[in-house]
Amino acid sequence: MTRDILIVGAGIVGAAVAWQLARMGHGHRVLVLDRGLPMAGSTSRAAALVTLLRSEPMQIAMAQETLAAIGHFERLMPGSVGHHPVGSLHVVTREQLPAFRAQLDTCSALGIRTQWVDASYARDRAPWLHVPPDADVLHVQDDCYVDAYQLGMAYLQAAQKGGVALQLQTPVTRLDVRERILCGVELSSGECIAASHVVMAAGSWSNLLTTPAGVPLPMAPVRSQYWITAPSLAIPHDSAIVFMPAIKAYARPEVGGLLFGLREAHSAVADARHLPQDLEGFAFDTQDPQGWNNLAQGATALEAYWPGLEHAPIAHYVSGPSNYTIDRQLILGAASTLPGLWVASGCNGSGITFAAGMGRLLAQQLLGSDPPWLDGTHMAPQRFDSFDPYDTAFLSACAAARSGKATG
Repeated sequence: MTRDILIVGAGIVGAAVAWQLARMGHGHRVLVLDRGLPMAGSTSRAAALVTLLRSEPMQIAMAQETLAAIGHFERLMPGSVGHHPVGSLHVVTREQLPAFRAQLDTCSALGIRTQWVDASYARDRAPWLHVPPDADVLHVQDDCYVDAYQLGMAYLQAAQKGGVALQLQTPVTRLDVRERILCGVELSSGECIAASHVVMAAGSWSNLLTTPAGVPLPMAPVRSQYWITAPSLAIPHDSAIVFMPAIKAYARPEVGGLLFGLREAHSAVADARHLPQDLEGFAFDTQDPQGWNNLAQGATALEAYWPGLEHAPIAHYVSGPSNYTIDRQLILGAASTLPGLWVASGCNGSGITFAAGMGRLLAQQLLGSDPPWLDGTHMAPQRFDSFDPYDTAFLSACAAARSGKATG
């Protein structure tokens, strides 16, 4: 059987693209390739939040698509994706309110269920939380977190049931381009697999394949990190996700403890060429491999919201690469200078939230049907003029895009 659509990367985004193609009746055309095992890259290291509060209608639609997918899998097999429908609390200072309300107006128009709540309600939903006197709290009812590995595997297994083929332990070494025509991919074995369409969903490693083919992607792997306390804190499993945008922090429950992240003032960034396949033990910053300096710098501000931080026993530290673009927009769609190449990447720390929506939009574009949402030219892979994705200044710009993001 001819497989004329190749998806490079079996992480959650590649799996979601494959699933959406299968749902549209084209699974028999699709082959997913991965150099390792499914979900073994950034996916398994994600904090796995699925959040709806966004400024752009298209991003909200993508997040809603993922929530619908989660509901679909949960109806088929309850508990199959580690779904925790706990909602979220956004602790907003008074000076942030005008901008926040504008964002909220967009969300409300698209049916996002929200309500302003008092400090007592917030404390009931997150017992560890102290709401500063100058802050208001917004409750977003449908936000949740999941098990990223389980959700990714649900996409992949459903795609396989729809006819998609999966080939693991198969490193792709280059795009097979002949006389400016994309013919498929070449494997480390020297074998070439022909294809009419190649979907690049290899996450932080995507530039290693697209840049030599003349399609550099405007993104870089920036450190995403979080800490998890020991279960001795006895955080209720149904506690809400909490966002603290004033200090660029978030937290959610995790097996009796608290998982929390702090935005770095100067995010650590890596050259993708130096990023190993196995991320275990990889350090973005050899001077601060486990982020203790970052935690120390943010501890005082975080204690204003979490008075128990000083005595919280830290049990785990997790870090991994998140692909950040210099404009914090996704990279999604066709490469204009290399017909047949499609890209699904540059998720800016929201790959779990956007995966199903990205998959649907890319699948519809690839199949030539009208996308269901707004024009996506601002997400085009080649929306910037000539640049070097490995240049130090460019890497710093991507790192700054993460540092400037509010939460998550």
